[in-house]
Amino acid sequence: MSINGETPRAFSAPERAATVISRIGGALSALLILVVLAITAVSVFNRYFLGRPLMGVDEATGFLVVAIVMFGAAEALRRGDHIRIDLLFDLLGSRARWWLELWSLASVLVFAALLLVASWHTVVFSYRFGAYSTGYLSLPMWIPQSTMVAGAVLLGLAALAAMLRLFGERRP
Repeated sequence: MSINGETPRAFSAPERAATVISRIGGALSALLILVVLAITAVSVFNRYFLGRPLMGVDEATGFLVVAIVMFGAAEALRRGDHIRIDLLFDLLGSRARWWLELWSLASVLVFAALLLVASWHTVVFSYRFGAYSTGYLSLPMWIPQSTMVAGAVLLGLAALAAMLRLFGERRP
């Protein structure tokens, strides 16, 4: 993300690596959207045309939606497609925009770190406790919960890369 609103190019090796990882996460997120679409379409067809509903589809799509968000968040941040109040940025000068951009990226980094710690504890607890989902899938809960850990790492990497890029720009 750049102050002028353009999608930035990665310059340093860490930035390039973070860009590749973010893009992989975004591609996986897009693929999972197609998977959710396909299993939902098959489920609707089976339910209404064959009279034989598929069990566990609602539960699976719920888990997949969380994975979609977690894997796609880093790519959205990298591309500047996240939610931001541009009106505030437009009212500020270039120096203030730079500082506000730094503050917002630091906030994302703190959020990603907190999410990583909380989700890691959740995954470890679910694994040790042997928690399973209560639906038809009866899936060990640490498996879908681990997408939050992966998403937090991806988001943190994307925020760090954006901060490196921001520091690499000439500060107004």
